[in-house]
Amino acid sequence: MTVPLPTSRTVLLLAVLAVGATQIGAQETGTTTAEACRPAAFDSTTPTALVNATLIDGTGAPPQPGMTILITGEHIVDVFPTGSKMMIATTMPIDLEGRYVIPGLIDSHAHVATDPAGEDTRVRTERRLCNALLGGVTTVRDMAGDVRALASLARDALVSDIVSPDIQYVALFASPAFFEDPRAGAASAGATAGALPWMRGITDSTDLRQAVAEARGTGASAIKVYFGLDAPLLDRTVAEAHRQGLPVWSHLTVRPAQPIEVVESGADVVSHAPLLAFALGPRRARALMNGDSGAAADLDDPAIERVLAAMADRGTIFEPTLFVYQDRPAVLGVSGELVRLADQAGVTISAGTDSLAGADGDLVTLPNIHREMQLLVEHGSLSPIRALDAATRIGAMAANVLESRGTVERGKLADLVVLEADPTVNIRNTELIEIVIKRGRVYSRASSTIGAPHE
Repeated sequence: MTVPLPTSRTVLLLAVLAVGATQIGAQETGTTTAEACRPAAFDSTTPTALVNATLIDGTGAPPQPGMTILITGEHIVDVFPTGSKMMIATTMPIDLEGRYVIPGLIDSHAHVATDPAGEDTRVRTERRLCNALLGGVTTVRDMAGDVRALASLARDALVSDIVSPDIQYVALFASPAFFEDPRAGAASAGATAGALPWMRGITDSTDLRQAVAEARGTGASAIKVYFGLDAPLLDRTVAEAHRQGLPVWSHLTVRPAQPIEVVESGADVVSHAPLLAFALGPRRARALMNGDSGAAADLDDPAIERVLAAMADRGTIFEPTLFVYQDRPAVLGVSGELVRLADQAGVTISAGTDSLAGADGDLVTLPNIHREMQLLVEHGSLSPIRALDAATRIGAMAANVLESRGTVERGKLADLVVLEADPTVNIRNTELIEIVIKRGRVYSRASSTIGAPHE
């Protein structure tokens, strides 16, 4: 039979979630993360139906009003116009009339466990991850840290022992000289940085087959290539990682290898927009970062065009991380222009922050992916729906998990965010979160205290 709407169970569920919202709070309330990260959640073994929603499914389709998303366990089992199909009588309906459903957000660049003995203690990290999930982030791509801590966090997030996005993490390969960096030391505490499966110094004499196999053994989702690699060594590293089934994620330059060499090596995802300017040579790039000349004029250059054309041709994903440059106007200006040129050239763009949490103190705030999307619109000239795509479908591509998330489709994980207003009209409306669903578990957040809908 068709389930009538609304029902008392719908009202009861939303009342439970409203209780959770009063626990979660928002930045104006002064709610602390210690209080916030014990949210009320609904997790049923019976089917749950989100009905009467306007669906923005991440596939490129326009918003679809009056849709039902049927969830059983962790997965989406069907998507259809409300009322067009029968549902079993035990289905739990949630009426989302006037609400917008988007795929769960994916932050393509985070560092959640660089220093587990210091800045990234387990308690602090769990609070940041909880804050991120309640702010709509259902998956993060961690770009290097202590894999011992990351593996534990990833396991606990997977089975919902902690309130957290799912975590995809890397093993980092770089020149031995890099491992004098204190960050590498913190992520290798108790052992020798550069001599570990997840923090590996490589040279021309490294047995790359063994090194990549050991990296795979840590549970890493990818190899990250970093600093001090020349083009021949980079090429061999990427080829071996791909041979063993691991993607390669890289900065846009891993000096001495330059941007065109990184792209032509076959790296799957490249990070940090300002590094693309190094295609012009270090002196010109630094002049641009210092604001010594006009970005638009200097970036209209065949060297930049060559890199962007190679990225578009190979399907290399570009992750600009504009968030970390927003307090440096010259760098942000250059970065935004490079995003615009990349988009114009047909390059695929993902959204990552390099700074996951909205706040590292006690107050609950939105995670930084919302600001990253705004910067992609404001400075990179993406449309709101393209910026949303960068933080959902393309984010899933960047994290190598598109088969299971990133769009709202039958068979994918039920990772969803319910919004109070249309983000395709104004990207700031992604901030207006009413419900977050991760792997079929429903959480709420009192986003109504954060702001009103943007038109």
